[in-house]
Amino acid sequence: MSVNSEEQFADILDEIYTWLEQIPFSRPRRNLVRDFSNGVFMAELLKQYYPRHVDLHNYSPSSSISKKLDNWRTLNRKVLTKIDMKLSDDVIYQIASAQSKAIDSVLIKLRSRILKDCNDERRSLYTASDLGISNSEVDSVLDLDEVQNKKIPRPAFLKLKQELQEKNDMVAMLGEKIFHLESLIKLKDQRIADLSAQLTRLNKLS
Repeated sequence: MSVNSEEQFADILDEIYTWLEQIPFSRPRRNLVRDFSNGVFMAELLKQYYPRHVDLHNYSPSSSISKKLDNWRTLNRKVLTKIDMKLSDDVIYQIASAQSKAIDSVLIKLRSRILKDCNDERRSLYTASDLGISNSEVDSVLDLDEVQNKKIPRPAFLKLKQELQEKNDMVAMLGEKIFHLESLIKLKDQRIADLSAQLTRLNKLS
């Protein structure tokens, strides 16, 4: 979703603030601009969604501007570039020096990137033609399990439930056929045994 109005921008920021309250950061969040200035909170946030790219031991808390810049440059090189969110040196300096609204813009872009990656993965897992989820894209980051595709979309669940029931019905029908065939085989074996007994008696009489 593109940010094309002040009202929409404010709504997205409200969602982002609510979202951040759900993230298990290593220390309490007090001031958004200052909290994110050293890069540690951003690393912890990214770890939730791109765990393979983030090694938290690479980022240590610091009040030194040089260390903050170092953390952000490392994050930029090792993580943000890989998710197509590379930041310019100017933006990194603005965030590290706790300039107002610098981190807001980055968090908005990150939100969009996370949702895009979520929905791309969603489409690859559940094709619309097979499971009918073309209209069930995730448009909020507030449900972590949904964004990480740990929840199956309801249309996909219903479709899979229907397919499972159909397969169970088929198994039950095949089970009945097998039982019927086994009964016929038993009758055939009994008939063979009866005929064999009759032949044995006829042979003795002759």
